[in-house]
Amino acid sequence: MNKENIVLACENVCKTYQDGTLHVEVIRNLNLAVRGGESISIAGASGSGKSTLLHLLGGLDRPDSGSITLAGENLGTLNQKALGALRNRHLGFVYQFHHLLPEFSALENVMMPLLIARQNREQAQTAALEMLDKVGLKARVEHRPSELSGGERQRAAIARALVTRPSCILADEPTGNLDRKNAANVLAMMLDLKNELNTALVVVTHDEDLVHRFDRVLRMQDGKVEAA
Repeated sequence: MNKENIVLACENVCKTYQDGTLHVEVIRNLNLAVRGGESISIAGASGSGKSTLLHLLGGLDRPDSGSITLAGENLGTLNQKALGALRNRHLGFVYQFHHLLPEFSALENVMMPLLIARQNREQAQTAALEMLDKVGLKARVEHRPSELSGGERQRAAIARALVTRPSCILADEPTGNLDRKNAANVLAMMLDLKNELNTALVVVTHDEDLVHRFDRVLRMQDGKVEAA
């Protein structure tokens, strides 16, 4: 594997949670490398550690041991400020529920990551409008989340995740709250934009009808990932 093309990787990662007197080993000596521009689906039974893995990859949680690197930076060596800046530059997050801010328009929601990165407002607005156009929401930019359909809200959330043109998108059940048709359309759009922007895409999903559309399908079992 060409190491220069690896945007996100974990090496010998372990994560244990305490449940009363029990120690539950959720992730065990897990190794994974995500190449630039590839798409990976991670499947597995409920409670197998899929979401925990995504949180670790995204720097939202820290492993008990092992290392996670993003764009060549070891996340474990960074303070919260540096970690936040690295995440904002190189990662986009999409969840089952859109997490759009209800008091802001679709445009304002999508601008938010750029404004947090201190990009000037005019440039942020231009970039957000372009991304909303790419996800088919050009005519809905001034609408608030409550005025959008479920599929439209998720499209806005995807635009927000992609507006910084990150190295990788991490998505946790991004179609889980949508009907079959909308789920297929949203996933197709994500894969098309992944190709257009050369952004890696890692998706946790339980939907067996969708996993075959990814470059790689991995399954979590006993705290490890294996090729399906």
